[in-house]
Amino acid sequence: MSRHLTLSIADQGIVSAFNFALNLYLVRVAAPDDFGLFAIVNAASLFAAMVQNAIVNTPLSVHLPAAHDPGEKSLLLRAFSAVNLALAACVLLAGAAILSWRLGAAALPVAGCACFYLCSQFVREFHRAQLAVEGRLAALLVSDAACAVLAAAALAALHRLDWPLLAADPQWRIAPSAFLVVGLAGTLTAAPWIAASFKVPSYRRLPGEAARVLKGQLHEIRWSLLGVITTEIQNRGYLYIAAAVFGPATVALLQAGRILYGPLNLLSAAWARVARPQFAALIARDDAPGFRRALARAFRAFAVFNLLFVGALWLAWPVLSPLVFAGKYGADLAIIVALWGAANLVSQARACLGIGAQALRRFRALSMATIAGAAVSLALVGVACALSRPGWLVAPVIAGECVAMLFVLRILRGDAPRPAFAA
Repeated sequence: MSRHLTLSIADQGIVSAFNFALNLYLVRVAAPDDFGLFAIVNAASLFAAMVQNAIVNTPLSVHLPAAHDPGEKSLLLRAFSAVNLALAACVLLAGAAILSWRLGAAALPVAGCACFYLCSQFVREFHRAQLAVEGRLAALLVSDAACAVLAAAALAALHRLDWPLLAADPQWRIAPSAFLVVGLAGTLTAAPWIAASFKVPSYRRLPGEAARVLKGQLHEIRWSLLGVITTEIQNRGYLYIAAAVFGPATVALLQAGRILYGPLNLLSAAWARVARPQFAALIARDDAPGFRRALARAFRAFAVFNLLFVGALWLAWPVLSPLVFAGKYGADLAIIVALWGAANLVSQARACLGIGAQALRRFRALSMATIAGAAVSLALVGVACALSRPGWLVAPVIAGECVAMLFVLRILRGDAPRPAFAA
């Protein structure tokens, strides 16, 4: 596991560095409305990836390592690849409809670039999950490095050209080009790997194979998907409501405070990609002590890393604030950054424990946990909006995560990691 974890962290380090640099650059050079649009579409991309994880990536990562027959493994890969392509088409159509409606006819080029970004990120994330599940982390590292280099070079060229307009409205000057460049880089670097690995004996039988595989996973997928939706409400429901009630500039302020925690979140995603199948393997071997030790170590590590990171931000804030944000977001930004530090600590602790519960296949109980957290979060978001307090919108995230974590702790304490309980 140590070699795989090292490769996964190195890969996620590249992805983290690129996304972190891109967000820092955009928050500094783009107008708040422009950056707010980028933040909204990027949040929609993350939500699409969570739905993908519930329907495709998580079942694949749990069941593929347990499949011993090569034919069964090949069937799982074919079926979930087909399901993923169908979901990508749904993301494209839904994104086109919503963005065209919200932005208007004059911003159709902006909507087109954003939809391409959504679809390319969706396809690429499945490609990354497949390589991770198969243990091909070196190939994943090469693919992500190529994507980051290509996108960074193209963005640097656009910067030199002073970001030529892709839409008639100069309000959206930078976001459309960023969508197009990142989407193209992701597509070009993932396409060769996808084409080489997608082998289908019969396209005519493929829909039936996909339907049979999904039918066998439907119970778990249903509860996992419900958990994803409620988690999205809990973690990013404030963002969509803020966009509707207060506008993109408020979204920009809230997301500007969250940007600095991006590296921690992406590193936790790298750990989860490796830990989920490893936990599933420990449970399959009936290794309860090993499961508990691994989960406890990860929980402590996340807590320590978050506390150290928040302390470093506090010490560096007098330098970071003018350097990164250029005075565009006012004095409230420091408070929002501090609130996001608390939210990130609780969120990562809850997510770490949740990976263990996923390995136990306790998807229904996890859904109940996120439903409770989402209900609390949504109620508090409503209060903040009713009082016209956009700066309070981070507090509902903290409260919802605390409630959900208490439920997850009850799940783990009530179930020993044995196959009989996991079924």
